Amino acid sequence: MSIFNTVLYPTDFSDLANVAKEYVLKLKEANAKKVVVLHVIHPLEFSLPQFDDPFALDVAAIYAHIPEIEKAILDRHQEQLQQVKHELEKAGFEVETIMTVGDPKEEIVKTAEEKKVNVIVIGYHGKGLLERILEMGGTTKAVIRNAKCPVLVVKKEEHK
Repeated sequence: MSIFNTVLYPTDFSDLANVAKEYVLKLKEANAKKVVVLHVIHPLEFSLPQFDDPFALDVAAIYAHIPEIEKAILDRHQEQLQQVKHELEKAGFEVETIMTVGDPKEEIVKTAEEKKVNVIVIGYHGKGLLERILEMGGTTKAVIRNAKCPVLVVKKEEHK
């Protein structure tokens, strides 16, 4: 039996998320069995860009294409999610994928509780002193504060 039987791997498909995925793969050696791969699309990703000159573009034409734009975004994310699923299944994990729209800070914690995961593996962007002081609270920090299970934080390695 493994203390890391079910792993939650939230991903935004970034380079840092891929580094975190390597740690998920290493948990197979600790007898982890299942990975829940979560991708949260922030609602702002569906927002239309703001234009300085509303007369420069045919706004009605843009609005007419919103459903197609949203579908293209969802299709792209679904394809990336399936690639991650395939890679983890190839390593021997049972994999469940979830794609949702919402605030990643809330959705990660909620999914961890709903799926009764044993650990969350998440990336963290290391920042300089000024960035840390000005930061209003990143996703990783919120997950650490609010999750009821252990959180494995994977920091981006600095090139030396």
